[in-house]
Amino acid sequence: MNSFSDNNRLPDQHFSLVKTLSTVANAVFVTDEAGSIIWVNDAFCTLSGYAASEAIGHTPALLQSGMQSPSFYTRLWETILAGHVWQGEVVDRRKDGSFYTVEEVITPLFNEDGLVVNFIAIQRDISKRKKDREIDHYLAYHDALTGLPNRLFFLSVLQLAVAHAERAQQMLATLFIDLDEFASINERLGSRIGDRLLAAVADRLRSTLRKEDTLARFGGDAFTVLMIDIHDREVAMTMASALLEALSHSFIIEGQKIELGASIGVSIYPADGNDAKSLLSRADQAMNAVKREGGNAFRFCHTP
Repeated sequence: MNSFSDNNRLPDQHFSLVKTLSTVANAVFVTDEAGSIIWVNDAFCTLSGYAASEAIGHTPALLQSGMQSPSFYTRLWETILAGHVWQGEVVDRRKDGSFYTVEEVITPLFNEDGLVVNFIAIQRDISKRKKDREIDHYLAYHDALTGLPNRLFFLSVLQLAVAHAERAQQMLATLFIDLDEFASINERLGSRIGDRLLAAVADRLRSTLRKEDTLARFGGDAFTVLMIDIHDREVAMTMASALLEALSHSFIIEGQKIELGASIGVSIYPADGNDAKSLLSRADQAMNAVKREGGNAFRFCHTP
């Protein structure tokens, strides 16, 4: 498996260097000066899914996933053809079509006249580490119970939306939703049913909103909604009414019929604030005013 192609042998001074890499854990392949693969080790075959006979004679384009732009490869070749080492992250494609991510170092090898005659590439598979990093990132910005974006995610999206609305001279709405009497339901029926109820509420809210709206679990039994590019207050009013209607229908959780209402406060950009913090605060204040008035309704924080 670790044989060289008949027409592309390494210079003698490099042969022993490459042979020492036959059994290393990282994937290694060697090309000639034109980029054709002339040698691979066992780890390369295991990682890529290609037998040595299938890889030798081809260029590393055999592995291209389409995840890197042509300019990425242009810069890579400019670097190594100039005799410099290149290193970076690359997403490659296995023989079976699946993707994997590697940390790759490509080193030019020179002959006695100082000319580049070969390139040796060493790849370390970091797919699991990348996946773990993606999971950590997802968990940092999403609520584990409902799968919704969390407070941190919502605040960042709201900040960006306000900046865009300012440039485009558009309106947006922020809705703060707090479930009525959830604490007593959770105490009476237990946290397991309470958690399932929250997940069901999230699903019902999500199915009511427009596809361009952002729904988040802000914490506890509180949810927030961002509605972008609305033309007037009526759009937010209609949505708040629709959300109350959606929640007015009974939930059946583990055989328990649960009636639930919500208090909703609404703020509008730019009338009620020109930054994320003030818009959210005023929507929260309006929601609390609904709570004091008995709940199961909505109100705007500002009446023109």
